[in-house]
Order: sequence, then structure tokens, then C-alpha cells
Amino acid sequence: MEQQPTAKDDFKARRGGSGKLRVWQWLDDPRVSIRERLNDSGGVGYRVTLPKNLTGGRVIFIQSRDFEAAKEIARSKGREFRESRSTALALPDDKKLQAASAIRTLADHGVTFGLDDVARQYCSAAAHLKPSGLSVSEAARQLAEAITLANRAGKPLLDVLTFAVERLCPAGGNKTLKELADEMIEMKRGWLARGDLRDASFRDFDDRAGRIGNEIGSFPLPDLTKQILYGWLNGLPLAPRTKKNYRAVLAEVLAYAKQKRYIASNPLEEFTRQDFKEIEGAGGEAQQPAILSPGDAEKLLQAAFKAPELDLGAAVVLGLFGGIRTEELKRLTWDAVRLAEKDPFVVIGPEIAKKRRIRNVPLPECALAWLARWDHGDRKAVARSTHANDYQKRFKKLCVAAKLNWDANAMRHSFGSYHYAKYGNSVETARILGHKSDDTVLFSHYRALTTKAQGEAYFAILPPPQASAVIPFPATASVGA
Repeated sequence: MEQQPTAKDDFKARRGGSGKLRVWQWLDDPRVSIRERLNDSGGVGYRVTLPKNLTGGRVIFIQSRDFEAAKEIARSKGREFRESRSTALALPDDKKLQAASAIRTLADHGVTFGLDDVARQYCSAAAHLKPSGLSVSEAARQLAEAITLANRAGKPLLDVLTFAVERLCPAGGNKTLKELADEMIEMKRGWLARGDLRDASFRDFDDRAGRIGNEIGSFPLPDLTKQILYGWLNGLPLAPRTKKNYRAVLAEVLAYAKQKRYIASNPLEEFTRQDFKEIEGAGGEAQQPAILSPGDAEKLLQAAFKAPELDLGAAVVLGLFGGIRTEELKRLTWDAVRLAEKDPFVVIGPEIAKKRRIRNVPLPECALAWLARWDHGDRKAVARSTHANDYQKRFKKLCVAAKLNWDANAMRHSFGSYHYAKYGNSVETARILGHKSDDTVLFSHYRALTTKAQGEAYFAILPPPQASAVIPFPATASVGA
């Protein structure tokens, strides 16, 4: 194998050797030298020296652990300063003064690089910044401030910027709160059309989400803060329970926004329990629900049966003595009312039950007695509801006829209170009402303080005696689906 010729060494040993530290001079420019130096560990390193008469400023020392690397540094820097020196000699006086001023400025700021190095770095920085429109000095100022802020977080600047950009420029795109609310309303409208959402649920969401969009919808989603949401919820001129309902819709909307990556974090999740108490009131849940006295319940029944055109008699019976929800009553059909069974009951199937919590509701003797007086003809529905507010409008007329001040859910609350008072079985009462698992909701929202005697009186309300024959309940009504 042919041996490659050894490259000519352009450094000459000037002194040293035989155990002494050595010094080498660069043959191309003897002003540039390399000196051996002892390290603190006892090893040998190398220092390149570039004198004043070469740099045009201060002496420059560059350290290296490797001799060959030191020689390359000496060559590179030596050529650089010689070329700079030649250029400087050719400069007119005004340019020389500018260069001298620049060197003094570098020295004042403790910069040890040569003027050429600084000029190259400046030009490179200016080129990188050109698309942003920032000057080098302005970019340096902003960078220094950004690094200071990043240091407070204890994170690298790039990590801090990434975190901020994910929140300010969400991956899912930019939307306002109103655009998001409208998107969800349309999505739920599609569910309603497919039968996956009930009309009442859609109307409630449409109303509340629409108000949210109209009142605070101009905010871009990334700009929403806890303070904005707190101020809006707290300022609603509504009852505590209604505020809580708006909060629930807002929570659903913002959870959807996070899933779609319109926001990186949900500001509603920053609320504390104390925040919600301040907005919705601490004592709202402890208030007893409004219920009907046994006397008022009887007045409501009698008024319903005296006004059959309102088509609410059976609905009132099943609401008072079965605790069936209003929305369930509006969808209930007679084939679910099993009167021919040994122990009659009403089937609340998945197609009408709230949150699909199916159940059988037993019918007490008083309910059977009232239903026997109700002639529903060949109508399929227990109570007609031809449009969104049809049932409610007729019920208001019924309350006027009965001379009662109505409270929403009063029939259901009355059933829960009197049933528990009479039988003393909270779990069974909760089951009939369709509560999820235990009696927590019963005691928190449905039960008012009543006595066993009042419970017995309530479930002893019977229709008045009739001189004429009663209208028999059609046999077809007892046939289960």
C-alpha cells in the first residue's frame, strides 16, 4: 500500500523541549503563536495567542486541549485578522473612525470577538429577522425579556413559547364562543331529527346556549378567562337553580370545545366550590321544595275532571300519585298504563324515561279510583301535547280554574314527600321517582317535611261519589305493549 506523503508543517518550534514548555510560531505570520500550558489536572493544553498588532485591538487568547486543533485555530484566526487588517488599511479615514468606534463599543460591552466576527453575526441575525420586520436590537430586547420570563417558570424558552402558542392558537382552529354555541345547537338539532334527543332537551339547550352566545359570544375561545365567566354567571338576574342550569350548559359547551381542540384548557375548571356558592347561593339546596297540601291536591284533581276539554285529568292523577315527570307524562301513551294487572302499574320505558332510566310505577288505590272516572275515548296519548308549549298553557288554565299558585314540579315533589312520609322507605320512594341509585336526590331536592298522617290523608284522596253510573275504563287501555 502506497504511503501518503506527510503534509508540510507550517509551525516552527521557537523554544522549549527537553522537559520545558514549548512555543511554536506560525510560519505564515510569526506574530501568531501556540504555547504549551499545564492544566490544573497536571495535563498539557495549548493556548493560541493573537497579539494587538494583528487584531488591531486587545490581545486574544484561545485555549485548546489538542495541538492539531490549536494549529487550525491559529491558521483560521490569523488569516481572518490579516485580511481584516489589509481591508482596514485600505479604508478611508471616516470608515476607519467608524471601525474604531465600533471596536470601542464592543470593548465597553465586554465583547472579545473581532470586528469581522461581530459583523458576520450581525448580518446573519439581520437576515434571520428580516421576515419578522424586527431590528437586531429590538429582537435582542424582546429575547432578553422573554428569557427572563421563562427563567421565572423554570422552563426553557422554547417550552414556554410552545405552551403559550397551543393556548393562543388552538389546533382545532379559531372560533368565538357564539360560533361554538351555534355549532353545538346545530349538532343537537341533528340528534333531534334522528330521534337521539328529545324535543324538551333540545329546546332547553337551544335557549340557554343561544343566550350564552348572544351575551358573551363575541369572545374568541382562547381569550375566555375565569373572570369573564364568573362575572357573567354572577350577574345573571335569575334564581340560583336557574344559574346552575346555565352553568351546566356552559360546562357542556366548553368541554366540547376542549375535545375539538378549540381551547387547550377549560376556564370553568378553575372554579372552586366557593366560587359556585357565591354565584348560586350556599343555601339554595337546603330549601324545601314546594308541595301541595292534600286539600290543594284534591282541588287540582276536581278542577281537571270538571274541564275534560283540557285533557289533563289522567296526567294530574299520574303526576300526583305516581310522581311521573311532566316530560314523561307528555310522551306517555295508554298502552303503558297497565290497569288490568293484579297490581296495576305504569311502564316508564326507555323511549320516554329521563336519561333512559326505565321503571315501573305502581298505582295506589286512589289513583285507580280517579282513573276509572276518566274517559279518554280512543285517544292514544295520556295527555295531548300538540306543540312545544301546548301542555304548559293548558296546565296554567287548570291552575287558574283550581285557584292555585303553581310551582314547577309541585306534583312530583308532593308525591315524593307524602310517599316517604306514609311508607318510610326512602329507597323505594327514590326508585319510583326514577332516581339514579340511592335516596340522595330525594332528600336533597324532592322531600318536604310532612307527617305520616298527612301522607295517609294524601293517598286517601278519592273522587266524590257519583249519582250516575261511572264511565268504565276501556278494556283496550289495559293491554300492554
